[in-house]
Amino acid sequence: MYATSAFIYTQRQIVVLLSGNSVRKYMPVYAKPLTLHKGVDNQIQFQFLNQEQKPVDITGKSITCRVINYTGTTVLIDKALTLQLPATGIAALILNAADIENIDAQKAYYSLEIPVGEFDYPVFVDQNAGARGDMNIVNSVLPSFVPSSEITIPTGQPFPNLNSSANANSTANTYYSSVINTEGNPILTIQTHYDSFYGNIIIQGSTIVDGDWYTITSASYANTTDTVGYTVNGFHPYIRAQFTSNVGVVTNILAR
Repeated sequence: MYATSAFIYTQRQIVVLLSGNSVRKYMPVYAKPLTLHKGVDNQIQFQFLNQEQKPVDITGKSITCRVINYTGTTVLIDKALTLQLPATGIAALILNAADIENIDAQKAYYSLEIPVGEFDYPVFVDQNAGARGDMNIVNSVLPSFVPSSEITIPTGQPFPNLNSSANANSTANTYYSSVINTEGNPILTIQTHYDSFYGNIIIQGSTIVDGDWYTITSASYANTTDTVGYTVNGFHPYIRAQFTSNVGVVTNILAR
């Protein structure tokens, strides 16, 4: 049996405020990049020290944290820190999954702003008295979002007649979607919208792009107007959908 150690901890970054009358100059020796993980809640703590390396009392302070894109042109996040142990200078940036759901994974900067009297001052976050620190927004917990691809039904194939009646004597038409290259992905989802559809669908797979099709799964429908999803599991290098219909139409096919 193998055991793997896992660690749960809160990121804590030491930052510096010019506070008091001391002429000493203290700055962090190393400012590590901070990380925000998409798909989960995040907490990053900041400990505010003065130039004598002593905690600064931040009780009652409204400290703003901003996350800025790497070109410095867009504010991605603008949120006040939550004071946790203000007497010892500890506050946290707390974000839930929804706060960064619509932000792409990217390199970014962060900055902190604190009110002192009637002025707003920067907080120094690195050894060079810089007010911008490095931050990475990553897809480490969940995979990156993959948009759906629209699958077509090539022209020249017979389509069912929406105006025909559904009965045993109706002539069934068979037509196929374009071929989907799974690129080695063992799971594929297909979403199909039917409009007054009578007929069958067969999801087919193949190891070559233009033949040797075999059945993966199938379904039958009667007067169906709905969006239906299918999940294909297993290694199928190429996939297509075969439709056989008496009445109705397939209006949209998406896959990812």
